[in-house]
Amino acid sequence: MAAALTVALLLLITDTALSVWQQLATLPAWMQVAYGMLVLALALGVMALAWRWLRPRRPAATPEHQPAALDAESLERYIAKSASEGVDVGPAIDELRERRHRQASGAVYIALFGEVSTGKSSLVKALIPAADPDIDVRAGSTRASQYHEWQADSGDRIIMVDLPGFNLESDTAVLEEARRAHLVVFLCEGDLTRSQFEQLAGLQELQKPLVLAINKADRFSTSELEQFRDRIGKRAGLPPEDICAISCGGREEIIRVLAGGHESVEGRARAANVDALRKRLQFHLDRNRDLMTSLRDTAVLMLASEKLQSAREAHRRQQSDLLVRTYSRRAMVGALAAVAPGSDLVIQGALATRLVQELCGLYEVSIKEVQIESFLKLAGGRVRKMSALTLAIAGNALKAFPGLGTISGGLLHAAAYGMIFDSLGRAAADTLASRGELRPLPAARAFEDNMSEHLATGAERFARLALQEQDDEDSARAASSRRPS
Repeated sequence: MAAALTVALLLLITDTALSVWQQLATLPAWMQVAYGMLVLALALGVMALAWRWLRPRRPAATPEHQPAALDAESLERYIAKSASEGVDVGPAIDELRERRHRQASGAVYIALFGEVSTGKSSLVKALIPAADPDIDVRAGSTRASQYHEWQADSGDRIIMVDLPGFNLESDTAVLEEARRAHLVVFLCEGDLTRSQFEQLAGLQELQKPLVLAINKADRFSTSELEQFRDRIGKRAGLPPEDICAISCGGREEIIRVLAGGHESVEGRARAANVDALRKRLQFHLDRNRDLMTSLRDTAVLMLASEKLQSAREAHRRQQSDLLVRTYSRRAMVGALAAVAPGSDLVIQGALATRLVQELCGLYEVSIKEVQIESFLKLAGGRVRKMSALTLAIAGNALKAFPGLGTISGGLLHAAAYGMIFDSLGRAAADTLASRGELRPLPAARAFEDNMSEHLATGAERFARLALQEQDDEDSARAASSRRPS
């Protein structure tokens, strides 16, 4: 029948076209040209409208309403808008408040970063004699960020931040403090290990001045120090001037052999020499002060923006979970209320469309009806393939409740629809969050994966919800029947 209809339609179009062509042949040439141009314009217009309707909209580079240019004023407006939507904007506000505090102080913040026991606390003591860091010969004496003020000979007010830890990926607080600083000092002992090179590369990605200081330089010869400088400079891309050889001083343990073979452990002070590092820091302060301040402000604004986006994502996840739970319960109520064969499909189809629309609104993604229809059609095809299994598992989950007796078809369908809608909503939300748009095929695959997971672990939960909805409906019906007419 389809083939016959196609042939008939083709013949009709051909007959109409030939008839029009014959009539055009009798008209003047200018009328033929005008008619042809009109037909061409209409055809192009129809094609343009079809393309605009069917073409998926590309996600914006930044979320809607987010400031395109990162500056304090626009970010504050975006924070205010997010707060009105119920987003927890406290971390972002705290970051901007700390930025204003540091700007008002006029101080230069230097973050001191290094592996455990490389001598960071001893370096602070050598640079700032009045400082009182917790110096201990045992590894890891610095357990929290410590701030030490230093008045340079040039009159600059400097605050040295002694950072604990060494892993930028696992210690968020350390990375954030490094981003707030004007300049970073990386302290090591001799040549760098692989992990140290990785951490150094992470600090270089912050795009701010960085000075590498090789501690305990008195233990190496001049040729060894030059080899270290050359290898580190070439691999890390640091200029030789930003690689300083120093001795932080501190204390060291000396083992003495006494008469009779006995050993004695004594501690002694090592002389400190940090002049090379002090001069290099002053060089950056004199030459790159404005650049450092600009880079620091940009980094702090970016940090505040990232915290705001993280809060918005958490808020969206919370709201999307609430939407999915709400529509899952509505779908279960619809399955219990459906009486006519096939009526539940009409109810659930409308609910599914509305759920996807609200999720798209939550994630500020414009979507076309054809994309929703395509997603639901693909998801429906997957449901039909596993419908028997879904109903069987829902039935087994309901039988797990003692005293239930014979399971009604409404309860069975309600539990099944609960699983279906929960999987459908989470698949749509995950796709919107990760891709910035609703891609029907990936979303349908995610739906199938979620369904498989629910069949294994979540059937009893939705069976319990189905029973609760049935009890609520029975209670409401009983209360209604007791009312006087």
